[in-house]
Amino acid sequence: MPITRMMIKKKRGFPLGCLFWVALLLLVFVVFLFNRKTIEQVLKSTNFFNLVSRGKEEKEPGGPETGPEDVKPEPGPAVTTQPEKVEPEVKRPVNVQPEPVKPEPQAPSLNVRNAKLFFIDVNQDGQINLKSVIRPVTYSDSPLTETLRALLKGLLPSELNMELLTLIPEHTELRSVRMSGGTVYLDFNESFQFNSLGREGHIAQLKQVVYTATEFPSVKNVQILIDGEEREFLGPEGVFIGKPLTRESF
Repeated sequence: MPITRMMIKKKRGFPLGCLFWVALLLLVFVVFLFNRKTIEQVLKSTNFFNLVSRGKEEKEPGGPETGPEDVKPEPGPAVTTQPEKVEPEVKRPVNVQPEPVKPEPQAPSLNVRNAKLFFIDVNQDGQINLKSVIRPVTYSDSPLTETLRALLKGLLPSELNMELLTLIPEHTELRSVRMSGGTVYLDFNESFQFNSLGREGHIAQLKQVVYTATEFPSVKNVQILIDGEEREFLGPEGVFIGKPLTRESF
C-alpha cells in the first residue's frame, strides 16, 4: 500500500500533542510544590478533608450482621396419644402362718396355812420358856420353808404386845431346806452362830427352830448346817449340833 502524505502528517502530529500534555502536567506539579502550604491551609479552612472522609463513610456503611433467619417449624397435625392402660397389680395371697402364741407363765397358786411359831417368854423369875403363836402363812409349794422364814422375820406388833421375844440372832438367813427321810437339813448363814446371851441364848434359838420345824408331821428331827457345812458345836460356848436334834435333845 503506498504511503500517502496524510499518513505522514498524522505520524508527525501525534508526538507534538503528547509533549503538550506532559509539559502541562509538569507545570501544574511545579506550581503545586511552590504553593503546597497555601493549598493545605485553604483545604483545612474549608473542611475539605472532613467532607471527603464523611463521603467515604456514607458510601461504605457497616451494615448489621445478619444471621440466618429463624425458621419457625410449620405446625404439623395434632397427635393425640392415648394413655397407656395400667393394669392393677394383683397381689397373690401369701400364706402367713400365725406365730404360736406362747402361754403366759401362770403365777403360782398361793395357799394359806395356819402355822404354829415358837417364841420366847421370860417369866418374873428370869426363866426362859417357849410360847407358841398361831399365824397364817402364805406359801406356794413349800409350807415348811415359808414357816421357818416367818419365824426368822420376828414378831408382829400384836405379838410384841404379849411381851414375847425372839432369841434368834439378827441378820440370820435361811439358805436352803432339804428333806431326807424324816430328817430336815436347815442351812443357815454365819450369823446363826453368834448370840449375845451366850449358851442360854444358843439353846433358846435352837429350841425355837426345832419346835417350829417338828410341828410338821413329816419332820422327825432337824440337822443344823452353817454355810452348807455340818458343825460340831454352835458358838464358842459349845452347844452340840453334830447330829440331828429332836425336842428331847433339850
